[in-house]
Amino acid sequence: MDTALKNIKRYLRVKVRSDLAAGLTVAMVVIPQAMAYAAIAGINPIYGLFTAVIPTIISAIFGSFPFLITGPTNPTALVTASVLISQAGQANYLEYVLGLAIAAGLFNMLFGLLKLGTVIRYISNSVLVGFLSAMGVLVIGYQLSNLFGIELGRGGSLWDVLTGLTQNFTNINPYTLIISVFSFGVMLLIRKINRKLPAALFTILLASLLVFLTGWSGSQGVRLVRDFNLPDEIGLRFHLPNLSLEQFGSLVISGAAVALFGLMETLSIAKAMSQMTGDPFDPSKQIFAQGLACFVGGFFQCMPSSGSPSRTVINVVNGAKTRGAAVFSGLGVWIFLLLFSGLISYIPLAALAAVVIVSASGLINIQLIKQTWQSRIQSRVVMAITFFSTLIFPLEYAIYLGILSTILLYLGESSRVNLSYIVIDENGDFLELPLEKIEQRKPRISIVNVEGDLYFAAVQDLQNGVEQILQTDIEVLVLRFRRTHLLASTGVLALERLIKYAREKGVQVIFCGIHEEVLEPLERAGITDMVGDSHIFLADNKLFDSTQRALTEARRMLQEEQKAEKN
Repeated sequence: MDTALKNIKRYLRVKVRSDLAAGLTVAMVVIPQAMAYAAIAGINPIYGLFTAVIPTIISAIFGSFPFLITGPTNPTALVTASVLISQAGQANYLEYVLGLAIAAGLFNMLFGLLKLGTVIRYISNSVLVGFLSAMGVLVIGYQLSNLFGIELGRGGSLWDVLTGLTQNFTNINPYTLIISVFSFGVMLLIRKINRKLPAALFTILLASLLVFLTGWSGSQGVRLVRDFNLPDEIGLRFHLPNLSLEQFGSLVISGAAVALFGLMETLSIAKAMSQMTGDPFDPSKQIFAQGLACFVGGFFQCMPSSGSPSRTVINVVNGAKTRGAAVFSGLGVWIFLLLFSGLISYIPLAALAAVVIVSASGLINIQLIKQTWQSRIQSRVVMAITFFSTLIFPLEYAIYLGILSTILLYLGESSRVNLSYIVIDENGDFLELPLEKIEQRKPRISIVNVEGDLYFAAVQDLQNGVEQILQTDIEVLVLRFRRTHLLASTGVLALERLIKYAREKGVQVIFCGIHEEVLEPLERAGITDMVGDSHIFLADNKLFDSTQRALTEARRMLQEEQKAEKN
């Protein structure tokens, strides 16, 4: 008890001011963002503010990384709108959004319990760059309706938006356009003056004041937040989504897609910031906390949530010391709701659109795109596939296509087994030469280096190469497995066939550079008995030590053969 009191006193004396300052700074940033992201998802902006309270506090309490800020995000809002495109326009659309939050939360909690947080290692940087870049383009595209004050089809691809813009270009509302240009100008000017100022908040306040003073929301048709259906009571309260079991069941696949993307977004920023701050990070625990936050939020009229990259960075940069900063952020938004909820309805949608577009432009990171493009051709292909599939197909399928393309390209790369010829020069040094040199040198002993994992897709290269070697005049074949760490059942069968074929040719086989993970399947399959324990040399810390011992054994075998022939 005394220790707890001491910790509390120490926190209040040393850290609370830093956490309070960082938390309130994040709250000022998230208020306009949350409303804008809710508009992207197709619901009233007030629900975005709800999402900046409940999930933020829950994730802060139960999460692994103390500085992560959870809540509504640009990409998650767009994924939500995309997967619910068939329900858009229905009277109970909000109920589907809340049900989706619950479903996504359940999946993320399941991922956390199954310790699947490490799944992020299978999502390549090329997928993330391509996906986020396309998301930035889509977010901007979907805001054109509010930006120009015209009705555009909210289809599953960018083509629907561009077609709608072309058909309705003459219907652009000039007064809405003025508000949009004004909002862009204010936001960019404030950012230029001081990037630490809450540019989005000032932009919305000034744009709202301009519309109020000019009266353009009436006769001139400038749309406001109140044009959405506001809830009867503006406040955090428990609400059970009004969905049938069948309707909720239809959200399962969509919930998995939202959960998977939320997992990627959360773990990416948490992992990056963890490396910066040096604080420990448990991916699976963090994903469970994210799921719990999203799940509980769904019962308090919150849209799907995930970790926010921008607000997490702001939290760290502004001196957050503990997870209390995130709690203060959620409480700050809640206090704003209590005091100023009546003013929210007067915010022009064009100002929110400008805030979203400026924010979404950060998703299109030219430097990352350039770095990815300048790397391997495989990275370019994956990034391009992910980018264009995100623009063309529904988002829940686009992300899977990106991951699938990564896996397929990896399988293509890993299915290649490289064989090389190793010789010793006059100075006693080992040289690695192309395999074709064996035919030119015509050695009696051939040391062949096997590089690559031996599984079903890779064994054909090994078989073709070794069979070609066995056609020469060699008498002893030394197979070096120093760079092989996986031996699957297909690889074991291939080695068994090669050993039998070598014996038919009168060639002795020696294994060297064997790791424990390769030795185990060899022993279980009886390959070690076929080769003989004296002809198997395990790898150790000294490079080429086992190769040298194998070569010594091969020479001894040839000397014994020569003696036997003389006798």
